[in-house]
Amino acid sequence: MKKSLLVASLSFVLLGAGCLGGSSTPAGVGGIYGSINGGKSWTGMNALPLATGVSTISGADILALEKDPSNSNVIYAGTLANGLLTSFDAGKSWQRPAEDKAFDLVRIGAVLDVEVNPKAPCTFYVLKTDRLMKTDTCGRTYNTEAYKEGRATEKLTAMALDWFNPQSVWLGTTAGDVFHSTDGGATWATADRLKDDVSAIEISNSDSRVVMVGTLRRGLVRSIDAGVTWTDFDKDFTSYKKSAYVHGFAQTNDGKTLVMSSDFGLLKSEDTGATWKPVTLVTASGEVKIKAVGVAPKNGNIMVYGTDTTMYRSVNGGVAWTTSGLPTTRSASVILFSTDDENVMMLGVQAPPKK
Repeated sequence: MKKSLLVASLSFVLLGAGCLGGSSTPAGVGGIYGSINGGKSWTGMNALPLATGVSTISGADILALEKDPSNSNVIYAGTLANGLLTSFDAGKSWQRPAEDKAFDLVRIGAVLDVEVNPKAPCTFYVLKTDRLMKTDTCGRTYNTEAYKEGRATEKLTAMALDWFNPQSVWLGTTAGDVFHSTDGGATWATADRLKDDVSAIEISNSDSRVVMVGTLRRGLVRSIDAGVTWTDFDKDFTSYKKSAYVHGFAQTNDGKTLVMSSDFGLLKSEDTGATWKPVTLVTASGEVKIKAVGVAPKNGNIMVYGTDTTMYRSVNGGVAWTTSGLPTTRSASVILFSTDDENVMMLGVQAPPKK
């Protein structure tokens, strides 16, 4: 994402009325925010142009932000209830799929993740709780059953796409299944059964044969041979209390710095996940829930994480942190760094779950 374009995007004035995703008060506005100063200040990036005027996505809860690897101006956003959003101008404005029955599955409900084929950008995958959808026509048509979860009591939870071989796709489920396709989703095989909810899947940017799978209670498992064998890290992490509750991963473009967030806090690896060490945080371990984490693509010393109320940023690998408030009463849910400027970020937010 080029800084000049995002600066222009942040100065865009929202017009019109209406709110995608339901009502929102000024303090609790959702959607997507942008920062050009490392998170010190934020501007809403929620314009939704319509034939009747410019509306807003500020009522939406954001679950995922994914950049097209071949064009940083193209960004996909997955929402909790409003399907898939697409921006072609680095977040200045957003579009929804056409109001056509053929696109209902893409337009409505939760989209957990989006993964774009880096070698064929018109091909991307859209993950929902009950199915994986695939398009190779830039979203003009979809195969809505690239994978379909047939068990009523289970859901899909995580996805990853191999950057080296984009025919290799990974899925995780609430049952603990790790499914792997080597033909772009045409057929699937079970790579592992973890007997615990899969919370995240990450493929190392330095070696795509290295696959990390996080779970909600069992912790981390890792494969270095594309899923043929797996190593469990439960014994390695015994001194890191609550690290078994894994939330997600972030890494640099070269994969030399890899960060895992959990109820413990942050753990960092500099050897593609073989060994891990804790990152010193401002708060005590487990004191706050980390809801989103990011690492600057070209500088592993720059890390950020967000909680329900606060954004934390370090420029020296976690030795020291600065803090700033979130631009809304909603929680941080996903952080996306600019490819070119480590001070430029996008933040997706989500309303806390009702108690």
